[in-house]
Amino acid sequence: MGLKYFGTDGIRGHAFEPPLSIEEFYRWGQAWAVAAKDNNIQNLIIGWDGRTSCATLLQAFLAGFGCEIKTILLGIVPTPAVAWITSRQASAWGLVISASHNPPEDNGLKGFDSKGAKLAEEIELAIELAFAATSNDKVEKSVCQRNSRELTIQPEIMEKYLIHLGEILVPSSFPIAIDCAHGATAPWAGRIFKGSIHWVGIPADGERINVGVGSTQLDTLRQRLLTAKIGAGIAFDGDGDRCLILDDKGEVVDGDQMLWLLAQDHKLRGVTPPGIIGTVMSNGGLEQGLNELGIPFVRTPVGDKFMVRELDITGWDMAAETSGHLIQRHVGPSGDGLATALAVLRIIIKKPVEHRWNWRFKPWPLKLVNIRAQRRKDLESCTALQKAIESVNQDHGNSIRLVIRWSGTEPLLRLMAEAKENWQVEQVLERLTTAAKEDLLA
Repeated sequence: MGLKYFGTDGIRGHAFEPPLSIEEFYRWGQAWAVAAKDNNIQNLIIGWDGRTSCATLLQAFLAGFGCEIKTILLGIVPTPAVAWITSRQASAWGLVISASHNPPEDNGLKGFDSKGAKLAEEIELAIELAFAATSNDKVEKSVCQRNSRELTIQPEIMEKYLIHLGEILVPSSFPIAIDCAHGATAPWAGRIFKGSIHWVGIPADGERINVGVGSTQLDTLRQRLLTAKIGAGIAFDGDGDRCLILDDKGEVVDGDQMLWLLAQDHKLRGVTPPGIIGTVMSNGGLEQGLNELGIPFVRTPVGDKFMVRELDITGWDMAAETSGHLIQRHVGPSGDGLATALAVLRIIIKKPVEHRWNWRFKPWPLKLVNIRAQRRKDLESCTALQKAIESVNQDHGNSIRLVIRWSGTEPLLRLMAEAKENWQVEQVLERLTTAAKEDLLA
């Protein structure tokens, strides 16, 4: 049986609409409690990203979850903090109410196991089955309330996480701009990044989270950087599990490039990584560069949970997605935007000005096209698309790499093509896009 609600990053959708209505959040609370009891969980660590819908949905979830299992509320905190704290709490699961980089009207649920990793599919399925078994009766709003004592937030638990990350003093000779996306990093980034900093996307604001700011909307940060002649820009997403960087010219330094920087730094320090994890979306230039350094590179499906599982198998330390999810297992169990920014800055600041940005690999031409459909359709049944893929493979062979997949959270078909020559990428994507639209939009 496949999953109906969980995608690659939990459950996500419009707040107060199915499957995230108040009544359904109450039922999700009931379902989570059933699964938690079945797995001998004694503590549930909960954080959220500050969206205006979070307070109401949290109340509904807690009312359904009940009081048999202890709940520890962290307040507005980055998702990686919940994962890290959960991994250090006995018999605990973590829960984050967030829609990550999505707009303010969205929300969602992300679950973490006792190791701070995303819940396994079998646990997600158990939660879905328990959800299906709950009542569809309308829940009175009065039921979705708890007294103030039960809802006491315990932000002091964050202190150990902040101490674990450490801090950095940014010199006046290298001023930077930091964009917190009006999200979960906004209350905490100032505790870590000190010195010559221009702030963007603060404070936390549920009505403005990810609106014109953050790692998926870089124009505001870029404008501030170029106008003020700042040395670098750092952008987090709404829940703080990803990070992207802008160089002094406003060009993006993505997850692939940051992973390449860390790999080079480790090798220079005499601790060459035994291997590194990327995804099917990682640029071919990264793989080529790592091979030249003698570092094995393994690709996984898109989604940080798949990278974490591969890290468990290999015992390696580092993995990253192009989008900015970068995992350093010696720092924490999940992708962590704050930890990523710290790691990169600590290296960049020490470099001479003339060499600050010349360490990057040359990316292979890569392009991604998104096609929005009314609903998901089995790709094997998309006959026009399958014929186009077969034709492309016959014409180009190993000189081009294709990744065709549905988004994990939306009905978006993602078509990616990568090759050493840009003309190949453009030509192939035009053929694939035409075919996909014939299957999905006709």
